[in-house]
Amino acid sequence: MVASTPGDGEQLAAAPTSVSMTFSGELLVLDESASGAVVLVVDESGDDWVDGPVTVAGSTVTVALQPDMPVAGYQVRWQVVSEDGHPISGVIPFTIGDAEPFVLSAAAPAESGDASETATPDQLADETGGVVRTLLVAGGGAALAAAVFILYRFLRRPRTAAASPESGAAADDL
Repeated sequence: MVASTPGDGEQLAAAPTSVSMTFSGELLVLDESASGAVVLVVDESGDDWVDGPVTVAGSTVTVALQPDMPVAGYQVRWQVVSEDGHPISGVIPFTIGDAEPFVLSAAAPAESGDASETATPDQLADETGGVVRTLLVAGGGAALAAAVFILYRFLRRPRTAAASPESGAAADDL
């Protein structure tokens, strides 16, 4: 991500009407009904303020927000899929008015107090790890099944008997 509105740690005087993020490369769009992008704008109580679908246009992601967002700290939690299929995700904190920045209780604030340096867990990245893990397990299972099948065919192949010297036939004649 190269830019966002609101920006990382930005303090806004009034509630924004939308969130926009610009990336350095094109983003994957699955189809018209599913963009492959997820954007949540949450407050400390866990309420999501997104109002409508996520729009992906080239390298820009935009989502509308509900009106009348109160003075508070918020996090934009986002996940997109790059054109090469890799998931990218992150968190953008911002505040409206004189509110304190929204920091998860499990996160330890950085010594400088800068919101952009605050360690926050990324819940969206955890969800994508399950998909990759599933694909790896399925691929490993398929490879194991193929190896067992080849071993079975090798062990169960018909045996050719060598010609006995009494019959007078050569082994190549059988």
